[in-house]
Amino acid sequence: MKLLVPVDFTEITNPLLRVAKTIATAHQGEVYLLHSVPPAVYIPYPESFGMNVVDLELMAQLQKKRQEEAKEKLTALAQYLKPLRVELLVEVGDPAEATLEKEKLANLILMGSHRKSLIERILIGSTTEKVLKYTKKPLFILKGKEPENFKKVVVCYDFSEHAQKALDFALELLSPFKSHIILLHIEETIEIPMVENLKDLLSEHYRQEKLRLLDRLVEVIKEKGFEAQKVVFESASPSEGIKEYLKKTQDVELVVMGSRGLSGLQRVLLGSTSSNLARSLDLPMLVHRSIE
Repeated sequence: MKLLVPVDFTEITNPLLRVAKTIATAHQGEVYLLHSVPPAVYIPYPESFGMNVVDLELMAQLQKKRQEEAKEKLTALAQYLKPLRVELLVEVGDPAEATLEKEKLANLILMGSHRKSLIERILIGSTTEKVLKYTKKPLFILKGKEPENFKKVVVCYDFSEHAQKALDFALELLSPFKSHIILLHIEETIEIPMVENLKDLLSEHYRQEKLRLLDRLVEVIKEKGFEAQKVVFESASPSEGIKEYLKKTQDVELVVMGSRGLSGLQRVLLGSTSSNLARSLDLPMLVHRSIE
């Protein structure tokens, strides 16, 4: 497995490296360490100072120095990842754009999310959120408590193709850890305007069919060497249900969910359950994107 790990040398870097090493070691994989340096910007003096010509050579030297310093820091981080194979990448420009450009190298992107105030969580604009919106690769977002060995993992499942692909990828990723998998289905409470007895009959039939399918999935997961169980949790919406369930459940080390790859207009109009949860949950998340 090949991991792309963008780092910014802040406090989230060391926990991110530890998780990357755990995953890559378990899969005998390799790691691409990526850092983006800001472009050198020259602010010319006013004409009254007699310096209105941009010193391109000076800017080039400054840019080169920044890249060399970043390479030195990445080299130091790579020492921790030994004996894994590590490739160092230094790019110039926006960190999210650099990550999206280099994602083709990897099977999985690992990113950290800094602790933020409530207002900052509401506003979209962080590097991680931008990558989450546009990436075509599975994205691991490290938030909250650092996972140890992925002992307990909640996989959100709604019977969609996106959820199935997320489950399949999660089982592949977690196969060396033999995690306890909780297959979580949110049963949305929807009022149907029809004859009461008929509504109850249809609802119960539909519910029993879903339980049967969940039981079959649990058995498949167990056959792969995991401990597994199903949980059906009622709520008015998937995102609220997931949050409510996780508040009541201790020691969860990872939340897994699928996500549709929407067009630009759809992304603006519809938003995303995965984006909302990535913003509000204080737990590590794995979001698997299915492109449409």
